Amino acid sequence: MILSVEERDQILAQLNERQRQYLSDYLVRGHRTVFANIMAKEKGFHIPEDSDPAEIERLLQDWIYVGYIDGGHVRQDLRCECGRPLRYQHQVRNKSTGEIKFFGIEHLKEHLGIGATTVAAVKKGFDAIDYELDELLTKWKNKWIMDPELLQVDSIPTPVAEQIKLGLPLLEKQIRSLKQNRIRLLPRKLTFEENTPPKEVVTEIERDLFSWNEPPQTSQNDPFYLSENLKSAIQSYIKSGTQSARIISDLLILEHAAPKKRLITGKPEIYAAVCMYIERHYNVEITTLGAEDRIYTINS
Repeated sequence: MILSVEERDQILAQLNERQRQYLSDYLVRGHRTVFANIMAKEKGFHIPEDSDPAEIERLLQDWIYVGYIDGGHVRQDLRCECGRPLRYQHQVRNKSTGEIKFFGIEHLKEHLGIGATTVAAVKKGFDAIDYELDELLTKWKNKWIMDPELLQVDSIPTPVAEQIKLGLPLLEKQIRSLKQNRIRLLPRKLTFEENTPPKEVVTEIERDLFSWNEPPQTSQNDPFYLSENLKSAIQSYIKSGTQSARIISDLLILEHAAPKKRLITGKPEIYAAVCMYIERHYNVEITTLGAEDRIYTINS
């Protein structure tokens, strides 16, 4: 459901301060993630949507999203670069020069000098975040009740736990994710075919790239080969707190002349070697983003 500005304001006014602050932070993070993802894509990077915006921004050299202000009404102290008073003001910073710009979304192209296609993608992404806010507010107004069985999963994502704690509803995409995780945990009776020993047919394509049992390879023709320079760079990224294997792979290409070849999905070919190296040399907890990425939490 798409709410009018007035309807949104009326519902927000009924929330407590902590709930409003959470939703404000949610909007800023959502806009920041959308902006970083699209700017990275414009540079040739293909980053999973759930990636941390701070890590995506390491790949960028120009504009990064800083913040978003809802003034509650059109205000003289919230202005676009063109001088027009705004209610909703977006803020970006140039990483290279430190310059900060303030603008309304309609003037994004004029003030940042980015292409029309990129601007359209940013607007579409920002609209999607606003629709998610409307979904949460509409559910809250209608006194949405959560099915307790949704929480019967191995782990509850932090945003879900925070929303539940604050008494806020869940998005449909969050509910789908919880249901999928729950289904994976349910016991399943094997059919006759599933009990039948599989035929021993293994091809190079079917090999599990994350079964790191083979001995280390040293040939530069091997897909798991990493030079000492790249290994050292990975260690530096891990030490600085970068957790995404996908981001680390792209940083190696951007900053350390790693091979630029990519798979048909856009994923760097070096990605599997990066994952293997990290999992062999660090005590890590792994969060998988499907086949798109691996997020590593280093255990001390």
